[in-house]
Amino acid sequence: MNFTLLENILGRLLIAYSFAMVVPIAVALFFQEKVGWAFLISFCITVIVGTVMRLHGKVEGKIGVREGFAVVGGAWIFASLFGALPFIISGVVPTYIDALFEVVSGLTTTGSSVLSNLEVLPRSILFWRSLTHWMGGMGIIVMFIVLLPNLGIGAVHIFNSEVPGPISEKIVPKIKDTALILWGIYAGLTVATIVLLLFAGMSLFDAVNHAFATVATGGFSTRSASIAAYNSFPIELVLTIFMFIAGSNFSLFVQVWRKRSLRPLKDMELKYYFSIVIVSTLIITGSLVIQQGWESLAALRHSVFQVVALMTTTGFSSADFDQWSGLAKLILFFLMFIGASAGSTAGGLKVSRVILLVKMGLAQLRQAIHPRLVVNIVVQDRVIDTTVLSNVGRFFFVYFLTFAIGSILLAGTGLEPFDAMSAVIANLSNVGPGFGVVGPMFTYAPIEPFGKIVLTACMLLGRLELFTLLVFLTPEFWKSKKSW
Repeated sequence: MNFTLLENILGRLLIAYSFAMVVPIAVALFFQEKVGWAFLISFCITVIVGTVMRLHGKVEGKIGVREGFAVVGGAWIFASLFGALPFIISGVVPTYIDALFEVVSGLTTTGSSVLSNLEVLPRSILFWRSLTHWMGGMGIIVMFIVLLPNLGIGAVHIFNSEVPGPISEKIVPKIKDTALILWGIYAGLTVATIVLLLFAGMSLFDAVNHAFATVATGGFSTRSASIAAYNSFPIELVLTIFMFIAGSNFSLFVQVWRKRSLRPLKDMELKYYFSIVIVSTLIITGSLVIQQGWESLAALRHSVFQVVALMTTTGFSSADFDQWSGLAKLILFFLMFIGASAGSTAGGLKVSRVILLVKMGLAQLRQAIHPRLVVNIVVQDRVIDTTVLSNVGRFFFVYFLTFAIGSILLAGTGLEPFDAMSAVIANLSNVGPGFGVVGPMFTYAPIEPFGKIVLTACMLLGRLELFTLLVFLTPEFWKSKKSW
């Protein structure tokens, strides 16, 4: 492990990250809020530590696979540790654990919160929460690849260690150009969301905050009741459309732009993603109408919003879905597991992995009936390599093992079993609100400190797709002198 190079890169990342804290200072000055000093102190601490690390570290050697993992894991950990400073220094949260929980929830685009009465909080604090969403949505590493020069071939290892799914393959030959294209699309979607939310009736401040949360599939709101506080169909419609887009594979948009054709949108994963949304919406709508006596249009309106919000792991709520029928809640619970498309800003298992898991299960069933039959897994006329299938199987196993361990640990703090399971999957899949005591109308503030630590770990593991952080626990990662 090249520790001096790692220290230098992480120092440069911290310096760049510290300047994000300047924006909330401007917001505090504009709204004449006294908490601007909390961001100023946080900025100074972060930039000083980053400068010391950069000067102490050395730009020697190359960035290998191990260094790529270490940079990504280290960047997210450092961004979380220092990003929590404004919350604790300003006094809006009582403990550093709460501050860390809040900022990790922001950066991982989870949307879980320990804060209540959002309407009375300083706007600069609310903006910082939303800004952490926006930075974490496309990935802080992808952003810094654009900002930091001289990463060389190491940028490929860093990029691939953070960005999940098929999008991790280079869209264009140069990885920096790939990062630029992705951030260009991301910024364009953000601006479009802001403009349409303004037309739908939101204030500029609320529109910016909700656009950041929507395109990042994060879920932080400026209102305690989330989107339900607006009770506006136009706002819900805009958010539903852009949540769905943000839950799609971003590489498809690049292909549409480069080929000047809509043919890439015939992607199989996108079709399944859309189909799951439609089927789930119809079932939940029927359940609300038949089992709970809802009016048809109201049931459809809130069903489609919540299906898209939870499947894309955004976590907005237009209604208290914890009061819905058991069937509706069960479907929403499963959608939290599935998540949206690979290569999107969403969390969860991803639709592409679920497709492969189903195909693998069917193949095993056919082979059980015909033992000598050789069955290939084919997706869009392409035979899937056995290595890819093995990776999907391993990810599925580790994902559910993490879910089980997290649920047991959280239940040990006194939560009811289903509440514990919903809290863990809501954070492991980066959804935010769950059911029961962590439902859409509640916060995570009452959770015990140990429980918050468990959920914070779940958020990071889910955002970095498990192995990027779990590899740190293997002795070989630290002891081996091989360059890999």
